Amino acid sequence: MSGGGSWRFECKFCNTKYVGAHNRVVSHLLKDGGKGVKVCPKVTPQQLANMSKLLNDCKERVKNAAPKSVPLPSSLRNAATSSLDYDMSFTCSNPTSSEVGLKKRKGMGTALEKAFQNNSKEQCDGEIARMFYIGGLSFNLARNPHYRRSYVRASNIPGYVLPGYNALRTTLLQKERKNIELHLQPIKDSWKAKGVSICSDGWSDPQRRPIINLIVANTNGPMMLRAVNSQGEVKSGEMIAELIIECIKEVGHENVVQIITDNASNCVKAGALISAKYHVIFWTPCVVHTLNLVVKNICAPSLQTRNNDDVYDACKWIRPLADDVSLIKNFIMNHGMRLVMFTEHCNLKLLTVASTRFASTLVMFKSLRK
Repeated sequence: MSGGGSWRFECKFCNTKYVGAHNRVVSHLLKDGGKGVKVCPKVTPQQLANMSKLLNDCKERVKNAAPKSVPLPSSLRNAATSSLDYDMSFTCSNPTSSEVGLKKRKGMGTALEKAFQNNSKEQCDGEIARMFYIGGLSFNLARNPHYRRSYVRASNIPGYVLPGYNALRTTLLQKERKNIELHLQPIKDSWKAKGVSICSDGWSDPQRRPIINLIVANTNGPMMLRAVNSQGEVKSGEMIAELIIECIKEVGHENVVQIITDNASNCVKAGALISAKYHVIFWTPCVVHTLNLVVKNICAPSLQTRNNDDVYDACKWIRPLADDVSLIKNFIMNHGMRLVMFTEHCNLKLLTVASTRFASTLVMFKSLRK
């Protein structure tokens, strides 16, 4: 049974009960002493030898199963050596005679070389590069200003040790959150004087989980209140209204001017429920979403527009054109040789119509025309 981060165990030889981790079990059975536990008086020499052998075998298996450390590329490499050779020692304290000759020929080993510690710099560069490769980090991280500042600060602090896993996810995370909240406080202070609009929309994260975000905005700037994972839930009008009402209570209903969502039927119902509960708050459809629907209706006239012959005749040519452009795009994208020919002679990328993107049909027309 676990408790307090340790385990309670009972020795099968002397029936004594102890509390602790596996190292206390080892000290008790193998009669090492220490660890605040008595040695077992009933373990025979043969049993002691067998358990010692078993422990050594387990340590050897763990050691062999551990990931092998791949050495960093060596900066001392003669001309006949392949570019894939590695420095197996991580240091250059005992160079070979050929390496010594290479140092002399290239002027290495001088006082200037030692002052700049070029080899140490290359080893450090290799460690940082391998962190990116093994961790699957984006190379754009190297453009992050905090990335460079952190290394500059660390190089100027003697004996600095990087924060570990637990510090990053606990104390440092809490400290950063408090810092962000402190900088967001001026925006919160403006809510009472200027009022706010609560905006809500749905999207999917990289794991394809449906997320509903809730943002508060006014002239002082937007602020993300929360992002709710709605996986496994029905996005009904009542459910969306409940989420928005929680945000209204957090902001203060007297500070909320309007609710902004898209024109989906469940969002329209949520807006009606909120307006019925708070009479001074009204619902506004998203202007960008409305314009997107307008452009979509122009590019693909529906049956409703057939009732107006003038409008339909003016827009009916766009749909066949979009079909032709999609056919050309599919022909190029689905044939490897055609795609190679296209990329060799054109710097632009073919864009696909996406139903959730704004005016994507017109963007595809423009790209293909160029």
